[in-house]
Amino acid sequence: MANREAERAHFTVLPLANGAVYNLVLQQLLSFIEGLEPGDRLPSERALSEKFSVSRVSLREALRSLESMGRIDIRRNSGSFVREPLANPMTDYIRRVVPGGESSLNQLVSVRAALEDRVLLILGDAEHDYSHVHAHLLEVEDEVAEASPAGSLDVRFEALLARLTNNRLLIEFQRTTHELWIDTWGGCGRAPGDRRALLTEHWGILDAVRAGDTVLARERMAAHVDRTAV
Repeated sequence: MANREAERAHFTVLPLANGAVYNLVLQQLLSFIEGLEPGDRLPSERALSEKFSVSRVSLREALRSLESMGRIDIRRNSGSFVREPLANPMTDYIRRVVPGGESSLNQLVSVRAALEDRVLLILGDAEHDYSHVHAHLLEVEDEVAEASPAGSLDVRFEALLARLTNNRLLIEFQRTTHELWIDTWGGCGRAPGDRRALLTEHWGILDAVRAGDTVLARERMAAHVDRTAV
């Protein structure tokens, strides 16, 4: 086991831009949406940035994290809408029984790698429409072009792939893992990779999936997520 761990690549760990501000606004947004209903539209980015006294850059990163957690949907040119306003009970339970922080990161990597791999195996069993996933990556390209490289906790791509499986239990386990992923890395003020590098890897995974090459897709996903965190 030790030799196998030594052979695994390490994440390129980068500091989150304005990490303390990001964590604060994320917690404020989580509290805010708990008072809303599924389908409710959030105020505009400008209104939210003024409400929480933060820059729109920090606000957008927190909103991306909320979408990665499955708590909101961000619709281009339409706004952000509540998906799951209440806290995830599975996440709260795991936080109580498993030590958090850096000590749990490698355990979290193993769980996440297994879930993302299973998603690809299920997708490989039938044809699917990946146009929505493709459109998402095009939007991310626009976002990346407007920003400097920085650490990213954006896992919306993987969440979109999981939704295509129609396996509700798998989706919920992934949502729980993604929330823990964002919470744990964000709490450390760091992220496993920058947005541009992650986007390139996401395109590679999607290309393999759309070509029906499940073996290559799984290899690329493993290279993307199954790395040593600390």
